[in-house]
Amino acid sequence: MKKAIAMILMLCLVQAALCAGAFADGGYRIKAVDPDGNPVQGVMVQFCSDDQCLMGKTGEDGIAAFDMPAGSYTVHLLKVPAGYEKDTTEYPVPAAPDLVVLTVRPEGAAAAESEAAEAEAEVIDVPQLGLHFETPEALRNMKGQFSWNYDFADDGLLVISVSYLAVSKADNDAYKAFYKSFIEACSSGKEPPVDSDHPSWASGYDEAPLYNIYVINGGRGENELRELLLKNYGLGDETFTALTEIGSDGDCRFFYNQYAPEIDSVDEYKPMIGEFYDEFETLLKDPAPYLSGLKLSAPEWPKVKKVGETLSFKTSDLEGNTVDSAELFSKAKVTMVNCWATWCGPCKGELPELGEMAKELEAQGCQLVGLCTDAMDDETVATAKQLLSDAGAAYLNLRCTDEIEEDLSLQAWPTTYFVDSEGKLLAVPFEGASPETYRTMLADCLAQLG
Repeated sequence: MKKAIAMILMLCLVQAALCAGAFADGGYRIKAVDPDGNPVQGVMVQFCSDDQCLMGKTGEDGIAAFDMPAGSYTVHLLKVPAGYEKDTTEYPVPAAPDLVVLTVRPEGAAAAESEAAEAEAEVIDVPQLGLHFETPEALRNMKGQFSWNYDFADDGLLVISVSYLAVSKADNDAYKAFYKSFIEACSSGKEPPVDSDHPSWASGYDEAPLYNIYVINGGRGENELRELLLKNYGLGDETFTALTEIGSDGDCRFFYNQYAPEIDSVDEYKPMIGEFYDEFETLLKDPAPYLSGLKLSAPEWPKVKKVGETLSFKTSDLEGNTVDSAELFSKAKVTMVNCWATWCGPCKGELPELGEMAKELEAQGCQLVGLCTDAMDDETVATAKQLLSDAGAAYLNLRCTDEIEEDLSLQAWPTTYFVDSEGKLLAVPFEGASPETYRTMLADCLAQLG
């Protein structure tokens, strides 16, 4: 301690200014207050210019006075009373004499604030996509929210899309809770909540696209990426003037692209997202804060069934009868395998028409088979049977197994396969509910077989 005091005396010309309250005209007042604005007595402050430092101690009114002319000064806390945290920050003082207020925080406040800030950081961690995002501090007080979507668009191409939701966190959390209850009700066969049970925004609030992240494997680069984007989405080079490589992992390379290179082109969103537009525009103009919270690694590429590969499995139907795919497929020229789930709205919506299609296929020497992907327990099997009965869908439906689930690695429901009598895939699996598309694909498969 003696050495520390000696060092201060060597470096600074120290002048005691221990009086508080009254001070000479032209002087400075440094006031110490707690977070609630109450004065704090007994705080030692240091008031410094380029060539000297003065020390002062706050009185009952929380003020330490320094009779100094206008100039360039800084002030910081030298010592605080027991129960408070010392802040070593040097604060600039106005050039003209004035009152400067410093807040003295109780002990533990910094740790509590740090924990609170950490708690507010949204963390998105999806190992399958190689995606980790932790909201950087600069974005933790956003009015709106980020929305994430992804698409394994082609063999070796992953597209991660980030949009801006013009909705508060509280409203977004409420919507998620409603959506969760909706899914749970549908999965358990209960009556789902209706529109009147949730806020109006829950049925689809305003969303504006922000960024796209592209992951391409095989050591391929920008030229190959542009070719795949044109092939899969019809997007030409003019859309990607801001395409930028932002990293790599193994044979995967990562690219970023702003949704709209020209900021003016997004003015159409102004009337749509209203008061949120300024924040949206700021994010679009400067993606650096967003990118600072993003960490990418090689994703787990899905197993995509290709034309010519064989679909093969052993399971049972919903009645418990053993089914071997080789024997099943041998009974028809073409078998349409419709993968669905009891929780999937579009899947359930097309069941009545699939019941009619089953009769059409039978007349053509073909067959329709359903594979209920969540039918792995007796309760879900019972739900599936009831749904099929209610829809009049009287065609063969199968239970799923862990092996089938791993082999198919579905990314969307429903997904439909068309195979020949040997189980070989005749067309690229179709994702989505579209009976008319099924009919077209069936005709193409039959024509292919001759």
